[in-house]
Amino acid sequence: MPDPSGHIPPAQGHYRIAADKAVETLKDQSPEQLTWLGARADGDLWTLEILGQTLSADLQTGSVRTAEGAEVRETWQILVLHYLSIDSRPTFGEPTLTFAEIPGAITYDKVYQGRVIGRLCYTAGRNAETLVAAAAALDGKTADGGDKAFEFSIFPKLNVKLIWHAADDEFPPSATILLPTNIFPALSIEDIVVLSEQLVARLSGKAFN
Repeated sequence: MPDPSGHIPPAQGHYRIAADKAVETLKDQSPEQLTWLGARADGDLWTLEILGQTLSADLQTGSVRTAEGAEVRETWQILVLHYLSIDSRPTFGEPTLTFAEIPGAITYDKVYQGRVIGRLCYTAGRNAETLVAAAAALDGKTADGGDKAFEFSIFPKLNVKLIWHAADDEFPPSATILLPTNIFPALSIEDIVVLSEQLVARLSGKAFN
């Protein structure tokens, strides 16, 4: 149930508990489903292309690492494990949905705007030059819309679109993140919030680890 205070709850509670639950769920995940999700088998690991980099997941332990072997932060670990846990084959459409349009998300939208959009416009989205450079570093593809727009492949089956408007004499820069249709309930509202935050963190130069 939505929190009436408007606060966005942490992604599935405590990270360790969330990781353990995801590992348990992944025991029943078939190789065919993992392949459909865009993962590739690499020995005992499964690799994914995420924002222009390769991450590898050990489904037995829940460990997720970069190509250099460094463990990713817990937020990315949970996102990767939850993505690989998707047990259906939703048709992820074009990214056209705002966060507020996701069923059940409107209660959190004000907080989302501050934690995601506000932070973006304060960091990588403060001007066109920094945004263009940040998007290029994540293999963002130029898209239509606003003063600048980019589409990002966060997971192999899941793209998001960022539309950015430059500041003018009256207003600071603004932005909209569009999410693909059918993202919910394939991913929970909490995961969608964290996913959006982590995209902004990566655009701001924060590493996976």
